[in-house]
Formats: sequence, structure tokens, C-alpha cells
Amino acid sequence: MELEITCPPEAELIRRAARGDTAAFDELVDLHYRALFGLAYRMLGNSDDASDAVQETFVKAYRALPEFNTAKPLRPWLYKICANVAIDLGRARSRAPDPLEDHQHTLRDPAPPAEEQVLEMDRERAVHRAVANLPEKYRQIIVLRHFEHMDVEEIADLLNAPEGTVKSWLFRARAILRRELAVLNPTPLPTEELAR
Repeated sequence: MELEITCPPEAELIRRAARGDTAAFDELVDLHYRALFGLAYRMLGNSDDASDAVQETFVKAYRALPEFNTAKPLRPWLYKICANVAIDLGRARSRAPDPLEDHQHTLRDPAPPAEEQVLEMDRERAVHRAVANLPEKYRQIIVLRHFEHMDVEEIADLLNAPEGTVKSWLFRARAILRRELAVLNPTPLPTEELAR
């Protein structure tokens, strides 16, 4: 006879974790860690900083969990905490110079890859540079929409902003990206992703 193991619904895990059940909180961490790490990494561009941001996110979430409304989904709330932590870490990091060792992975390999791969890598770097240069609120909107694939309604809920405002910010962010990408790379870049 096989024993079926079922995972308790998220709301039950939240209630248990809010009462101090660390095993329940560990399950919540397992459920959401990868998504939060992806968000933090895209916002900060550094895996060490992203790990720090996610760790701090879970610490803050654990402390605030007793006040969390279990009728709402947990993910947008965690995303909001993580985005704010990442913004704070990004600000702190921009005040301190990065050691050269942190950028060793960006040095080119002496044996160049095929021409297409080089062009694609250059395009990716140009896009990431352009996104990194956006003002914070626009960078956050682009990351949530195009890298985390959240819809406008989810982003509006996450940022506590009207959907119209989010659409406006998204429009402006895309316009800035198009201009910057045109300056950084005069050869045409595929912008169909930014048109959605």
C-alpha cells in the first residue's frame, strides 16, 4: 500500500508558520525561494546580493506573518517585500565601489565563440545595461513585466498603484529602453518583446 503525501494548502502553512511552526515556514520558503531569487537577481544583477535580498525578504516576512491576511495570495506580498529589499540593497551598493573580483565573470574568453553567439551576447548585455540604467520605478516595472512575466493587474496590486499608472510607467519605461538601445547599439535590436 502506497502512502500518498500531500502538501497542506498555502493558507494552512501560513497560519501554522504565523504561530511559530518553523517546519511550515520552511515549506513556504521552499515554495517561493526560486521565484524571489529570480526577481532579486534581475533587479540586482548579482547572485550574492540576490541571495542576501531573498534571505532578508524571508526574515521580514516571518516577522510580519502574524498580520498577513491569509485570504490573499502570499506570492505578491513576498514579491513586494523582495522588490523593496532589492531596491534598498541596490542603493547601498551604488554608494560603495564594487571590487574588481566581482566582475571577473564578465571578462571575455580568449577564444571567441561563433559570430552569432557574440552578437546575441552583446544584445543581451545591451538590454541588461539599458534596464539597469532605468530609474528605479521603471526598472522594477520592466523586471516584473518582462522577466517575471507578471500581468499589469498583478503589478498594480504588488505596487499598490492603479492599473492606469502602471500602464503609463510601462509605456515610458519601454520608450526609454528603445531610445537607450538605439544609442548603445545602432544596429537594429529586436524590440517586439518591448511592444507587448
